[in-house]
Amino acid sequence: MVWRVDNELQQMLRESAQGHLGNAGGPAHFRSVRDGGNGFDAAAWSQMGELGWTGIMLPESVGGSELGLDPALTVAEELGRTVSPEPFVASAVIAATLLAASSAAAATELAAALAAGGRSVTLAWQEKSGQVGRPAFETSLAGGRLSGRKLHVPNWHDGSALLVAASSDQGNVVVMVDQSAQGVAVTTQAMTDGTLGATIAFSDVAVAEEAVILFGAAADEALDLALARGTIALCAQLDGLSASLWQRTADYVRQRVQFEQPLADYQALRHRMVDLYAANELAAASWRAAAKALDEGNAGGVALHAAKARCSDAALTMSRWAIQYHGGVGYTEEYDVGLYVHAALRWSSWLGNATAHRRKALTAHHQAG
Repeated sequence: MVWRVDNELQQMLRESAQGHLGNAGGPAHFRSVRDGGNGFDAAAWSQMGELGWTGIMLPESVGGSELGLDPALTVAEELGRTVSPEPFVASAVIAATLLAASSAAAATELAAALAAGGRSVTLAWQEKSGQVGRPAFETSLAGGRLSGRKLHVPNWHDGSALLVAASSDQGNVVVMVDQSAQGVAVTTQAMTDGTLGATIAFSDVAVAEEAVILFGAAADEALDLALARGTIALCAQLDGLSASLWQRTADYVRQRVQFEQPLADYQALRHRMVDLYAANELAAASWRAAAKALDEGNAGGVALHAAKARCSDAALTMSRWAIQYHGGVGYTEEYDVGLYVHAALRWSSWLGNATAHRRKALTAHHQAG
């Protein structure tokens, strides 16, 4: 498709990603991370740092490349194709956007560690299920003390660096919090994409002044941009997953023989595969349109919400039909299709599921009209 043509930089990144992930990624790596129980592979993250991926959104002054969102989306798409459990969207897109917006010394130090692949960083922002975008925060910072509760904190592990969005008398703030600090209580749970999620309660946690890296209008602007970029990057990752799952399914129906004929010879099955391909193409076009809208300054418009709704639906629909085509073997632990389905379930709901984003798209449309 003509609209899928990469520029020179994106093509270089795509080839680099395909080469690296072809050797070090894929379902075997997914299983390794999941079975390790920690939800994170520090060595794999360090390699991504060496490739420049973890600093792709960060300025050169901290060791990043500052290539921007479009190259990051190319990497995200390839990570989706290989069902990667690495925290690229959470750390290298969302958290990196916040760190890059701050001039605080603590933020600069953490950004340098992220760019080198030495740390992963996650943002705790959500406080209620179903929230999309920046809410009114009930978690608050008052008198240097943080109290509140955050849900669905993504890509958690023992070494996670933690950013927390909260309200304060200075307006909203983004603060750095040591996960081992007194008053921080973390409850983790295994997610279907091999990572860990967390619910974190903050009970009168001491926060030093230098740990406040953004506040007021600057915090609001950075949070809106970070969540918008993260949502589009997650769409690209979902698109990569859907495209890879479609190809795996197409290869299977060509070689699977039933009643002395390959499944691909049955016209009804072929028509369904064409429908699925078309749905994936529309999803791919939708997140590119959202990226263009964001580049033009629209961080929360219809295009963003439409893209997440469409990409989530496409991935889940492709997953259902992949299981249908593969039959019982698709559910087995040894077969890779199930891993893609598990990742699709997680990624399609993170940062808002299709229903939540359709509601937001309708609201944005009415406001624009």
